[in-house]
Amino acid sequence: MTQKTLRKGSQGKSVENLQKLLNAFNENTFLTVDGDFGSATLKALKHFQENAGLTADGVVGPKTWHALSLGAPYATTKLATVSTPSSSASSPQGLLAEIAAKYIGVKETGNNKAGDSQELLAIFKSDSLTINGATDGYPWCAAFVSFCVQKLLNNSPFFLTTQPPKEASVSRFLNIWAKNNNCLIFPRNSEFFTPQKGDIVVFTFSHIGIVESVSGRMVTTIEGNTNDAGSREGSVVARKIRVNSIIKSYIRLPLSTAASAARITEISRIC
Repeated sequence: MTQKTLRKGSQGKSVENLQKLLNAFNENTFLTVDGDFGSATLKALKHFQENAGLTADGVVGPKTWHALSLGAPYATTKLATVSTPSSSASSPQGLLAEIAAKYIGVKETGNNKAGDSQELLAIFKSDSLTINGATDGYPWCAAFVSFCVQKLLNNSPFFLTTQPPKEASVSRFLNIWAKNNNCLIFPRNSEFFTPQKGDIVVFTFSHIGIVESVSGRMVTTIEGNTNDAGSREGSVVARKIRVNSIIKSYIRLPLSTAASAARITEISRIC
């Protein structure tokens, strides 16, 4: 859909989204997310546009929306020296899909038990849930996403203010962790944002995964606790092709300030 053009005086949800995105880039001020495009938002926007090499006209048109939604540190001169894997160059969060792909094929023994799989046991241990002293034995799609996000946070300079998720519940991941960490949450039919590699995807049937690629209305994902039929209660980490109509929301992590990210010149190799 066409993104709405915003300028000083604009109000509403689209301005809230703008303010959240600007807070990820501007280290000198932190905007109140109130949906009111006033002088402070205008100043922060112009600062972002200047650093991104855009015309600093204080108007949020297609080019500015594109830069903001893609994680525009790659467009800013301040971050030109930051080294990142080429496979995730579309956005800082793209690395999340690379992490998830390493675990495709990891499988439980049945009944949501890790068995002898040390990788699956690590996934279960990444959340805060135990049942009768055991760390496994429950649906683990949210645990898998928590596990991957924890690895992303440990290996990327772009998410320094994000607290690692330790959620075993899809609902808690979306409604508590994502909101408490000021993540950008947008619906499948968002007027302003489109899904991209590394976004977290929440389905309408209480299931969660990670976006690997998008082609039209089809989304390729990597999911834990699924199967060939695409169930939310399967047994393996797998790559799935999903129709956009069964997706409820997307989650995008907030970027750290440009100044913080620029101080780190390389990302550690993921084990």
